[in-house]
Amino acid sequence: MDPDDMEFSSDESDLEQEEDAVFQSVPLNPNKLLSCSINTSLTSTGIHNLPTELIFDILEFIDVKTLLSVVKFVSRYFYDLLKSNEFWEMRLAGCLKSSENSNQNSLQVSDCELKQMFKVGLPNVVFELESAHSLKFDSSIQKYSMSSNHYGDIHCVKMLSHSAKRLALSGSRDKTICVYDLDNFESQEDCIINTNTDHNGWIWTIDQEDCQSSNIASGSWDSYIHFYDIGRGSLEKTCDISVHSAILCTRYEKNLLLYGTYSKIVFGYDTRSKTTAFKLKNHTKPVLSVAASEEYIWSSGEDNALVCYDRRMNKLLKRIRMERISSSIRFLEPYLWVAGYDGNIKCFNKDMKIMKKIETGHTQPIMDMCHNMGATVTACKDGVVKIFSPNTSPVLWNSFTLDNSASCVDYRKGIIMAGCCDSSVVFWKNINVD
Repeated sequence: MDPDDMEFSSDESDLEQEEDAVFQSVPLNPNKLLSCSINTSLTSTGIHNLPTELIFDILEFIDVKTLLSVVKFVSRYFYDLLKSNEFWEMRLAGCLKSSENSNQNSLQVSDCELKQMFKVGLPNVVFELESAHSLKFDSSIQKYSMSSNHYGDIHCVKMLSHSAKRLALSGSRDKTICVYDLDNFESQEDCIINTNTDHNGWIWTIDQEDCQSSNIASGSWDSYIHFYDIGRGSLEKTCDISVHSAILCTRYEKNLLLYGTYSKIVFGYDTRSKTTAFKLKNHTKPVLSVAASEEYIWSSGEDNALVCYDRRMNKLLKRIRMERISSSIRFLEPYLWVAGYDGNIKCFNKDMKIMKKIETGHTQPIMDMCHNMGATVTACKDGVVKIFSPNTSPVLWNSFTLDNSASCVDYRKGIIMAGCCDSSVVFWKNINVD
């Protein structure tokens, strides 16, 4: 089994897939494990005869991909061991002990966050945390800058999941979308594998349908949304729609595209029937960001408003006027994360009660934010990109300074991608992590 074929996603849409045998947990009984019916010649002198605690210590030096794609299938003993909660709980505890703060022995995780980690699956969480934490070590981090692909400001970047290759996309004011092969950083010519020029206006947003899909949607100032299939490694257009207003943000759910417009409206577009499912008129100025769960749709706009719409009751639930514009909102159970022009992040629960204000240390507006189970990453107008631990009491793991303002950012599996106002796209990764 190729390690790159292993699925490690923290998105809600993956929860059903994670319930299969690969990630199901069973109680660990060390005595039972040591008495599994394996070759007696191995049992008498081999690793299986070591204390379980010592085996745990040995496995700490092996990355998660190798554990699940190789070690797990060495014997029944390791299969049972790596299906157990006990091993992954110890591995998770090791991840949470890393901290830059001398006054803090470990990352502080709330009960709600811990519950969500178990729901998503501990192997997934450990993989995401270890991948992100690898970006803490400056001596192993390589920066790759792509400067010849665009000639306008970069407004959006997107790293794709579950594609045949490790791919990423960038959209620019030059009206083009570029496709990057993340396995070919060393050569800019080989890294940029496709350029798309279908749009006739600045490209503001790109999104992927879900973690199992090859469907992509892009929105532009030309008032068009283009739909693509990237399953073959390049953008193959499937259809487009005209929406009579510039598209500034998107959230691509399964069979439904949410998009916010310059005309102050959030639309829901059903990609199966190819019709508009709903219109939400809750802003007085252009909509800048949108996020969603099964129960709610959140949006922020230039009117400084943060809005929560209840999908079940089909009505506006709450509207909050923020002190500054909220440029980027992201939802990951159990919290809504809001980054804004004040340079800080605020965490809300689902019904819009503020839970925590996070000081990031940025001196200018945050232009974009990415948040997942591995990390929280911010891109700031001051030209600094920061990566934090993903909890509500975050630790700063690292910061990277650009030559120009950072306008957008994405993070996935140990790689940070940032778009800049000087038309360059920059990547950071740990060269010792595949």
